[in-house]
Amino acid sequence: MSLKFLPKISLDSAMYQVVLLLAFAVPLSTAAASIAVGIGTLFIIVWSVRHKSLPPFDSKILEVLAVYLVIQIFIATMSWEPANSFREVFGEVHRFFPLIFALTFIKKREQLCGVLIASLLAFLINDAAGIYQCVVQGAPRAFGFNHTPTFYGSFMLMQLPILIYIAQLEILSLLWRRLAAFTAALTLICLVLSMTRGAWLAFVLVVVIFVALEKNYRLLTAKICAGLAVVFLIVALLSPKIQDRLATITSTKFQSNTERVLMWTAAAEIFSDYPIYGVGQKMFFNAYNFYYLPQEARERPGANMRGHTHPHSNILHRASEGGLLGLASFIGLYAYFFWKFFTQYRREKIFAFGAGMAAFLILAGLQLEGLTDTNMNQVPIMREFWLLAGTLLAAEEIFKQR
Repeated sequence: MSLKFLPKISLDSAMYQVVLLLAFAVPLSTAAASIAVGIGTLFIIVWSVRHKSLPPFDSKILEVLAVYLVIQIFIATMSWEPANSFREVFGEVHRFFPLIFALTFIKKREQLCGVLIASLLAFLINDAAGIYQCVVQGAPRAFGFNHTPTFYGSFMLMQLPILIYIAQLEILSLLWRRLAAFTAALTLICLVLSMTRGAWLAFVLVVVIFVALEKNYRLLTAKICAGLAVVFLIVALLSPKIQDRLATITSTKFQSNTERVLMWTAAAEIFSDYPIYGVGQKMFFNAYNFYYLPQEARERPGANMRGHTHPHSNILHRASEGGLLGLASFIGLYAYFFWKFFTQYRREKIFAFGAGMAAFLILAGLQLEGLTDTNMNQVPIMREFWLLAGTLLAAEEIFKQR
């Protein structure tokens, strides 16, 4: 079939605009981000047909993603409901597209700056929305444009490292760097206002990881954290809401905690009964709510609740729905990217806070929060993570250029 009737399309130019749209849209609008992914996919299809090949891409990353997806397909074939599981696998495939778009089509310093600035502006708007919700509207927890406070906490964990990276990036003007530092301060406030306990704990552990890796900045980091701790303590003393959230972290009587333990126990039982390939993607809902729901669970499917769709733990979610195969593929995928970000950080030691460090801390924050919540299967969170991951990986190649 001839495509000569179609207008000439510059893939690099068109796809860079798509990446810009994604960078701005993902934190603010799932629909707009979906449109950007669809447009980008269409551009790549047209280009591939014309050139009879796919755009060049990191072959090792493609191999890792391919192995992961093959395992997911096999698990879906063994699912309780293969049709539902295959839909979930298809949905997961398109969540990787921002990674591919960013790695392939961010090639120049000007393009890197453009994507970072678009992200910065989106983060600023997202922060402003969260502060407005709590301060003006009186919302008990900030959620910005991220549907739920828990999602919002995950976005704050991703925003902070990238904002710090932007704030010290010398190829950007002083105005943008100062705006990034200001937005980082707002993001810290929004992290608190999200009242997401898992994100709070993850943030503390991310700081510990940074201190462990960056020996030269331990004293400076300690001073900054001490100041932040004093400010947080003062705010907590004046805020009964924050006191209540802190008190519930270890409470055995808090319903959210007790329900989590019940879900974790049930997920372990599902894994024990289906140890190889689990019950299938998107099947935790059926398995837990209709077969493994403990009698003492108070949160049950009914008129006021449709039932839990995940066990509030990335590890147990993958183990129950995918068995050993699903768990191994999940750990293997992110272990590879942890290694990739860490080796990039080691190569970028001349920077105080380079792209590799930022990407490593973003992934660490998400995975640490994911110990007590299921965040690595949410479309907005994964789109943002893979877009930032691709952008930060592309940054290393860009700075290699003379």
